[in-house]
Amino acid sequence: MKSLRLAGATLIATSLGFVVVFGYLASNFGYPEVLRGNAGQVLPAFVAGGGKLRAVWVIYALLPAGIAVTARLVRPLLFAAGARVARLGSLAALLSAVSMTLGLARWPTLNYALGERYLVAAAAERQQLAAWFDAGNLLLGNVIGELLGEVLLSSWFIALGLALVRGARVWRFTGYFALFTAACMLLGALRNITSHVALVAAFDNTLLPVFLLTLGGVLLLSPTGATKAERNAA
Repeated sequence: MKSLRLAGATLIATSLGFVVVFGYLASNFGYPEVLRGNAGQVLPAFVAGGGKLRAVWVIYALLPAGIAVTARLVRPLLFAAGARVARLGSLAALLSAVSMTLGLARWPTLNYALGERYLVAAAAERQQLAAWFDAGNLLLGNVIGELLGEVLLSSWFIALGLALVRGARVWRFTGYFALFTAACMLLGALRNITSHVALVAAFDNTLLPVFLLTLGGVLLLSPTGATKAERNAA
């Protein structure tokens, strides 16, 4: 019971952290539109933001750890959907946190170093730095952080949703909410492949924190539901 309450508190803190960081970057760095900018636009602006902007990106990169911690604490609930689902769902959550951290961590590390060099580089070197910037954004950002990270996170949501629907009667609405969120995120994860899911991807920016806060609140405030879930899982 204590572990589930701790999971709820962790998830709420993580969700609020995402909201605060996202809001700060949107106001001070043009996020998420900046992700589509070129090196000549983005790198000088990033370096101009100084240590404060860099520190915000460090915090952003650390926030997915809250997902991994929450997934570990709620793992017993997933057994209501079967042992295989529980194992795969927990693994997906861990790999998702690692993937998202790798994607976000490129900003205060690789991109900041590229930005500092870009400011003093000659034209020929700037072209090479821009190529590194684009390659890092594609591999670490688009592929690992966004596509892989969000698909894996959606997989955990599916496992959690199935478990809550099957094993925790008072939490059933949260289970359906998890399945709906997973479906939207799977579509939104394709935004770098097709523009047809742009509206879904934009919707996910609001849907995800709302779902995480809802799930965190349910874990924190519904001990009766937790007892039933654990009893069914056992």
